[in-house]
Amino acid sequence: MGKHDRQQPTDWCMTKKERICYYSGDSARLFCQSVLQTFMSIFMIFQGIEITKIATIMLIIKIIDAFDDVFFGFFVDRIDPAKAKSRFFHKLAGNGKYLPWYRVTFFLYPAAIILFFLMPKGLPDVGKLVWFAVFYLLYDLTSTITEVPCNSMVVTLTDCVDERNTILKVKGIIMTIAAIFIGIIWQFLISEHVGFTITGVAIVSTAICFAMMIPLATSVKEYNASLKNVSDKEEQKYTFKDMLICIKTNKFILIFFLGQIIMTCLQTGTALGTFISFYCYGDSMAISLATLIAFVPGVILMSQTDKIAKKLGRRNAIIATNMFSGVMGLILYFVGYNLAGLSITILLIGSIPATVKMILNTYIAPDTIEYTRYKTGQDCSGIFYALNSFVSKMTASVAQSLGMFVLGFFGWVSVTATDFADLAAQGVQQPASAVQALWATNSLIPAIGLLAGAGVMFFYKLKDKDAELMAQCNSGVISREECEAGLSRKY
Repeated sequence: MGKHDRQQPTDWCMTKKERICYYSGDSARLFCQSVLQTFMSIFMIFQGIEITKIATIMLIIKIIDAFDDVFFGFFVDRIDPAKAKSRFFHKLAGNGKYLPWYRVTFFLYPAAIILFFLMPKGLPDVGKLVWFAVFYLLYDLTSTITEVPCNSMVVTLTDCVDERNTILKVKGIIMTIAAIFIGIIWQFLISEHVGFTITGVAIVSTAICFAMMIPLATSVKEYNASLKNVSDKEEQKYTFKDMLICIKTNKFILIFFLGQIIMTCLQTGTALGTFISFYCYGDSMAISLATLIAFVPGVILMSQTDKIAKKLGRRNAIIATNMFSGVMGLILYFVGYNLAGLSITILLIGSIPATVKMILNTYIAPDTIEYTRYKTGQDCSGIFYALNSFVSKMTASVAQSLGMFVLGFFGWVSVTATDFADLAAQGVQQPASAVQALWATNSLIPAIGLLAGAGVMFFYKLKDKDAELMAQCNSGVISREECEAGLSRKY
């Protein structure tokens, strides 16, 4: 099938089945990430450990993990598991550039998450912190090992830019729709209304994700695994120094990462949302149910992402969504949680553009990768997605740690529970200062991050049309001379 499939444009490479398998595997990988990010902070806070100690361990692990991410990105670009001497390993890895890495490592990721949540209840606090540190680090390592090839293959699955953008858009829509419903189901299961344990929900969810990851390993092919319009010398494998030069060359991805770091590090309410609902609104499901209400307008807006991007430009669309959500966050903070109906309405309005931004962000990385491939003749997808993996995980953990440090500073009382039904039964109250701090982590701090991130993106100058021309040159659709003639300026 492929390009001869009559149900799709003739220049598309992948079959419908292959795209579905990619969506399944990549979505499952992201769901695995969501399992830990959704439950980790709650799970650890419920262990009765001082909240600032948990936050400190998170930051230490991220410093260690920084080296894992960068070096694994280098190895993915430099080493081909498909060329292993072992016949069994070679057969398991199969063919391709990034799929072989995914095939031989993907199962390690869900295994690490399951081990994390199997923490024995009877351990002393020191033992729990050691268990947390060991398996959180293992999670980070296996996350990178899976994420780098899975994200990098977006460039190698097809040489058609329209097909790639369609894949990114559909993947984003699937992920957002599923994340909303799954997130609500998860919150409901551990809420005071049901009372399932966090451990049970996390392990069962991860096992389902593992099953969903298998089709990507068995039923997908890479159609754009090698670069065109480059010399033989440029196609040779390169050193770690060469990769650093590639990063230095790509100032646009560094600007994008800087904006993401500032914005995401200050999203302190993400991991604490259930506690915010429980203590500010009196019900752990309040924000989740409100999110469900915003589901329909969010999906409608998301389906128009490509049109919004073409109308405003990808960079400008990201700036606009960040600024809108940031302003709404400031308004939300000053309205306060006592006016529950009004504050939830403002929260919903401010969160809707975030669905569009999720997809817009996925457009930026391939553009900047094509720019680097064009400038250097080398495929540094692995190192860039390794950096993306690090930025994503590091900022999420910094946000969680920062939120916990804020709560600890304002007098958070340690709790020991298995779920919110258990917490409600105990009747554990928090001082007014801690509740006010919770509210700031939900509104004021994230709003500052969004506005600052929007400001950084003003320095991103790579034109969408130029990136598309570079992609066509890299895949051999047009010559380098034709690309140079069509660019809006010299890069």
